[in-house]
Amino acid sequence: MTIGAWVGCAAVIVTMFTVVLPRLRSNAYGSTAARTAIRFPNAPRWMTTAEMKPIEDAAQSIVAAGHGREMLQTLERYLESTGWFEEVEQVRLVDQDGIEVIATYATPTALVTDGGLDHLCDARGHRMARDYRAKDGPSLVRVLGLAGPTPPVAGAWNGTALKDAIDLLQTLDAQPWRSQVAAISVGRHAKDGSLELVTTGGSTIVWGRSPASTSPAEVPTGQKLEYLSFLYAKHGRIDYGHPTSIDVRVDCASAR
Repeated sequence: MTIGAWVGCAAVIVTMFTVVLPRLRSNAYGSTAARTAIRFPNAPRWMTTAEMKPIEDAAQSIVAAGHGREMLQTLERYLESTGWFEEVEQVRLVDQDGIEVIATYATPTALVTDGGLDHLCDARGHRMARDYRAKDGPSLVRVLGLAGPTPPVAGAWNGTALKDAIDLLQTLDAQPWRSQVAAISVGRHAKDGSLELVTTGGSTIVWGRSPASTSPAEVPTGQKLEYLSFLYAKHGRIDYGHPTSIDVRVDCASAR
């Protein structure tokens, strides 16, 4: 072999080790420098970096594996499956090499208790992507006694019990005594549509039907709120300050 041939072979070997192999490794294992800028411009403040990181990492894998409209549609479907969004309105290419996600974010609203776990749910009654051991979760009202199987992430619980509980919870939010409500029990809902408040003091308040479902057999929602506000003003507690059971469905609310 001539000297020129040896030089040519050496050049090929050098190129393989310095250019081709590093590129192959980069394609096989990913490259931090090659990450696509994925922006969530209207993300809520409570959506922390810890919550966003697994979403962004999975999105990067989708972007790296595809291209064009099909990739954007796959990314949109993935985001909708995470449980963090009510609706993904648009996933679009911006700035030539970036992606922007315009979405309506789900709002953490309550914890649905199922055995030893509390499942985070949003304002629609859909399951979000966080489960907690009992009482280890965020400071949200717990929904007790919900029947039926726990849905997958982004799915909704069967029936109307959870939606009615959330409707009641949203009605109570403006009350100064709202923090005294620890849970809403739906154990009687299947029988007569009734909901019960469980106070931080361990008392039970039989509320009745949800504010959106009136009944001539019950006083109006406003009257129920007025009675509990009266107890709060007089005793500092909506449960008299000691364990009790109060029925606010009738004109002459009673405690026992």
